[in-house]
Amino acid sequence: MSCRNASKALSFLHTVKRSHVATWKWIQGHKPKKVGRKTARISEFIIDETIIKVGSGYVWLWVAVEPENKGILAVDISRERNMLMAERFISGLLGQD
Repeated sequence: MSCRNASKALSFLHTVKRSHVATWKWIQGHKPKKVGRKTARISEFIIDETIIKVGSGYVWLWVAVEPENKGILAVDISRERNMLMAERFISGLLGQD
């Protein structure tokens, strides 16, 4: 998901707007070497989630990172943090939608 699409998803979930630049700056705070997918097969990845306050509500931001080069593999936003959301994120990451 691009930073622009992530910003649109945030504004869709809530009426508060976040620019794609603000999303990009948040990602850069984690200092990834390269954003994007590699063509080589990835043997392991790290998934993390964090809660973000948007207006008066909260959303969960899910991120999958390849640990060797710190490349971001996937980003998703959800209103809930549960096993169903985690499974949906992982299956999307593995291409099993």
